[in-house]
Amino acid sequence: MKKKHVITLAVAGALIAGGGIAVPAITAAAAPSCTLSNPITTGADPSIWFRNNTYYLVQSDGARSITLRAASTVNGLSTAAPQIIWTSPTGTDHSAETWAPEIEYLNGQWIIYFAAAIDNGGDPATNNTHRIFAITANTQDPTGAWSYFGKIADSTNQWAIDPTVFSYNSNWYMLWSGTPTNNGGTAPQQIYIAHMSDPLHIDQDYRRLIANPDQTWETSVQAIEEGPEAWIGPNNKLTIVYNANASWTTSYALGELVYNGGDLTTYQSYTKKGPVFSSGGGVYGPGGESIPVPGANGVNWNVYHAKTTTTQGWDDRKIYAQPVPWNADGTPNFGTPTGNAGYNEASEQRCN
Repeated sequence: MKKKHVITLAVAGALIAGGGIAVPAITAAAAPSCTLSNPITTGADPSIWFRNNTYYLVQSDGARSITLRAASTVNGLSTAAPQIIWTSPTGTDHSAETWAPEIEYLNGQWIIYFAAAIDNGGDPATNNTHRIFAITANTQDPTGAWSYFGKIADSTNQWAIDPTVFSYNSNWYMLWSGTPTNNGGTAPQQIYIAHMSDPLHIDQDYRRLIANPDQTWETSVQAIEEGPEAWIGPNNKLTIVYNANASWTTSYALGELVYNGGDLTTYQSYTKKGPVFSSGGGVYGPGGESIPVPGANGVNWNVYHAKTTTTQGWDDRKIYAQPVPWNADGTPNFGTPTGNAGYNEASEQRCN
């Protein structure tokens, strides 16, 4: 972190020739202090929920366990000890490849949604068995014990990852990334939605497709749309933010499905925009964003992961945060990545 220097023009008391006017001292405004340092930690697919003045971050070990960290600030998550809150039993349909857990507090209950696969009794998991599952906290304290709830699926029971649930206009919906019928985990990956009776039960007859990778920035490496999250802005404007292209490359980026009105489960109700957040600022392939993380002054933090090198692969990913204001139309303004820049959490001002 670079030091900020306050420069004083030491001319106080000097006289302007012939005028006899004292020139006051001029001091540069103090720079905001860095209270949030990027990157926050290593890893991918961060999910953060803010409640009771505490930020809760969940992550997966990629195998069977889900960990949780708790802190009073976003930056505090960097030093908070990760606590294992759930490890799936062996020999089940959710015993391997636990991906992208999502923590939410809905209807008075803590829920973590995640995708997992069959472990085949010790054999390596196969991607094409991924489905969506949930665990629920036994109490109002998410750092305590959790219990397995079960699989959450529509009647088609197809490959599914990256679940999230949100309420809009008094209705519940689940979003996820899926593939065409019987494709397993083979591209293209698409964005699906289904209406829910409550945060744990889909009541729509079958999933609805609302986005298909059809733009060059979504398909240049592999046709992928994943990691959807609902951003609800001023005037109740809904934007579904998602990740596009191949997560192991610098081509990974964020796109948007801007809701224009009508049936939320209809493809035609959305306008696609993108990329709205792509490589830059010393980071590559940004994506895996959390649900919007509340900050000061109505500005949310975009907490996301990005690669730190241009080399293909997943092992160099770290987690970053930067503020996201709202555009005049109520959609989020992601800007460009600022990478390792620090911020003042109280004001969201960049401090280096």
